[in-house]
Amino acid sequence: MELNKKKELEKKYNFKSNYIKHIGNFRNEIIQKKIIPYQVEFQAPPRGKKICWLECPYCYGLSADNNGERLSKERGLEILRQILDGGVKKIIFAGYATDPLNCSYIGELLDLTISKKAIFGFNTKALKISETFFNALEKNKISDGSYISLSVDSGSNETYNLIHDVKAKKAKIYDQVLNNARRLGDLKKKNYFDLSAAYLVNANSANLNDYENFINDFISAGCNVLRFSFPQPPKDTTTAKGVVPTPEEINLYLSDLNKLKKKYEKDNCLIIITNPDSDHDIYNKPRTIPCYARYLFPTVGFDGWLYNCSQSSAPNFRSTALGDLTKNDFWKLFYNYDNENLDNYIKVCSKKISDSGCRCDRKEHIVNQFVIDSKVF
Repeated sequence: MELNKKKELEKKYNFKSNYIKHIGNFRNEIIQKKIIPYQVEFQAPPRGKKICWLECPYCYGLSADNNGERLSKERGLEILRQILDGGVKKIIFAGYATDPLNCSYIGELLDLTISKKAIFGFNTKALKISETFFNALEKNKISDGSYISLSVDSGSNETYNLIHDVKAKKAKIYDQVLNNARRLGDLKKKNYFDLSAAYLVNANSANLNDYENFINDFISAGCNVLRFSFPQPPKDTTTAKGVVPTPEEINLYLSDLNKLKKKYEKDNCLIIITNPDSDHDIYNKPRTIPCYARYLFPTVGFDGWLYNCSQSSAPNFRSTALGDLTKNDFWKLFYNYDNENLDNYIKVCSKKISDSGCRCDRKEHIVNQFVIDSKVF
């Protein structure tokens, strides 16, 4: 792997990407309503009544309301087209308690994104992948910086079922995900994109044999990045002991992981071990306000509403939502803020955010603190 590529990936997966190119212009662009989001997260609506395939005990979206509202295929494609035509260059497909590949029209969403020459990103468990999705990856020229990140978190079927709390204990989901990863790896050779696999470490997955199986399996499958990290405390959910490791437990896990990194890291596959909660002093911190996420990475929720960010994108956060995309266009809602009294608007929004009980993810903590420290507001 080229040195520059390696540095770029390390920066990205260690939460050090620069979401604001010119901090001095950031406030002015907001005031002038010329700000274009760095990226938009599109939470493709699930095809069934359940929000997600699994109910992982560490998931930050377990407390999400599921009121049955969904964004239709026709409207979903129209909203994505508006976003891309308006100048957004990066679309992330992920979900608040959802998996983007559990959407009946995810292949069409990907095809549209690629055809508009935008960067795409996928955060997915990759349990099932449609032929339409594979075809979109194969037939189009993919923009540099695009990626698919697989949430695996184990190195065996047994550990997969344990960490994800799969009820059918004999299910071979790990094998299923690995087979999908191999097929994605074959496509990556023909039409390059970053293919990574992530491993969340806690009491249910901290197993040396699993670590090594995971590393060998997913390097062989074609991944160019493997990342080990640790779950964040989920919102409004009580977890069993060890599901979210304590700082002391994390330090013990890091010892084994760092040895494996030295043993297995190859030129064609970077192994990253990241602990941003400690690095940025945000362990169990609910949020960093004032919040500037809605200007940088607003999120289309699975219910068809536009939200501030990926962590506040379910019906239980309607008090902070930017509006209903089934009735309004994207840019009308995005620019619907008081730019003549911006400081007061941000103050009012911060109170709503705090009252909603939302939790920042790691990138939001870091970006919000960066803006606060810059003193541009």
